[in-house]
Amino acid sequence: MNRRLIVCSICLLSTLLAGCWDQVQIEERGFVVGVAIDKPRTKEAEQQAKQEAPDKPQVKERFLVTHQFVVPGGLISGGQGSGGGGQNTANEAYHNLISEGDSLFEISRELATRTSRTPFYQHMKILIVSEDVARTKNGFARALDFYLRDPDSRRSSKVFISNGPAKEVLEVKPKTEKLPAIYVNSIGENVNKNSRMLPEVRLGDVHEELLSPYSFVVPRIRPEEQEVKLAGAAVFTYDNQMIGFLGEEETEGLNFLTGKVSGGMVKGKFKNSLVSMNIQGIKHSIKADLRDRQHMKFTIDIECEGTLAESYAIMDSLNNTAMEKLEKVFAEEIERMSNDTIRKVHKQMKADVIKLGSYLKQHHFSLWKKIRQDWETGQRLYEKSEITVQAKVYLRNIGAINRTERQNNR
Repeated sequence: MNRRLIVCSICLLSTLLAGCWDQVQIEERGFVVGVAIDKPRTKEAEQQAKQEAPDKPQVKERFLVTHQFVVPGGLISGGQGSGGGGQNTANEAYHNLISEGDSLFEISRELATRTSRTPFYQHMKILIVSEDVARTKNGFARALDFYLRDPDSRRSSKVFISNGPAKEVLEVKPKTEKLPAIYVNSIGENVNKNSRMLPEVRLGDVHEELLSPYSFVVPRIRPEEQEVKLAGAAVFTYDNQMIGFLGEEETEGLNFLTGKVSGGMVKGKFKNSLVSMNIQGIKHSIKADLRDRQHMKFTIDIECEGTLAESYAIMDSLNNTAMEKLEKVFAEEIERMSNDTIRKVHKQMKADVIKLGSYLKQHHFSLWKKIRQDWETGQRLYEKSEITVQAKVYLRNIGAINRTERQNNR
């Protein structure tokens, strides 16, 4: 009996020594650091596919996908890559492969016919979707479906909407980085330096937004030859379709309205001269008058702390009266930007990206259960509501000096 027990124990323990059946050597991995999704500009590939497989089921959507692969040798040698259009030369740090098809999964597997290293998405840093795809009904959700389902994809990958072809973002030639995807990813982390950038939106965050009944925003990115600009926002309605962009100042106003400013600056006009404040933190609160459901009133209070970063106006910064006037100038500027944003998203786009619906759900749930079907649709109570902004600024420091120029007392 003991002998049988020993034999069974050995057999069970031997299964732990089998090793990893699906192990792949690291040098055989095709590390994808960035993906760009566009609509095809021509129908040549589609026509060729129809000729080769005339009975293949046809679908409405087709995608042009750019994968950016890391070339380890280029990183070691310190080469500066250009890698665009699927071409590769010595010392390049990356390699872009462009494929077209009606299935993102098919496109990913099709790359196995063109490269010895199949795509490996666990190190993907950025995912860029073009404006053309995002404006198509259900196009944004369909473009992300494969990456959300694939267990190898990272839900922490940053998501952007390109103002123009998405593949051009992965074709920029930055002077400071060897990989365009890493360059874009690093810019996305500078939100504490500029309040015109949206906070990072990750793939997992987008999935939550796609499943929610609310409107939402995604950071906008614009490619140029050797750089990109990451400012502004793409606005999506409750049905997950993009309806337009917010400009840089409108995005800054939105960040104040949602309390998501972690840094940056505000500039204003004082005595017909420029003054600017370095933002060090804000507090954000909402008050609601809900007695009339057909005309609900919301008051957004913003308290901002900062330091005087720059002043072209000749004044005594140690004078309390002058400082109070300066604080009022910055508060009025915050209110102006916020009201410009409200005018755009409330009256024109009619999209609740200010998240007042989320506020009602969290703080007035019994009311929200009754009106949620009529918030952005139905009776459109969001559109009928009234939104007011009140800002207060506190300057905690004037910097290392009081004045740059001598004050004329005459």
